[in-house]
Amino acid sequence: MQLEDYFDFQRLDDIRIKGTRIGIETILYDFIHRAQTPEEIAESYPSLTLEQV
Repeated sequence: MQLEDYFDFQRLDDIRIKGTRIGIETILYDFIHRAQTPEEIAESYPSLTLEQV
């Protein structure tokens, strides 16, 4: 698998989860700074699957 299979590279500073409008920085912020589990993050964003998180 290639990174492009998982992410849409809009610009150098804008990487989104494939098929969504959710940026990778949003997921990383929730994980790193809010200490949310992948399951909690997936619940917060209904358009994401646990695998995408």
